[in-house]
Amino acid sequence: MDFVLEIVFEFIGELLLIYPGAFLRWLFFGRKQKIDSYLQKGNGYNFIISFCLIVGLGMFCATIL
Repeated sequence: MDFVLEIVFEFIGELLLIYPGAFLRWLFFGRKQKIDSYLQKGNGYNFIISFCLIVGLGMFCATIL
């Protein structure tokens, strides 16, 4: 059971935190390289950027309501 949960959380973490961060880095740096290069290098940066985006959007929505 632990193995199944690990696979599910790994997939969710990668889907929600790695890919959007790489996409934002790709947009910010002018699309000079392929997005695959941003996915391969700097997973920590992708994670931090996505996490800050999610937290910022959450705080923004909380202040509106």
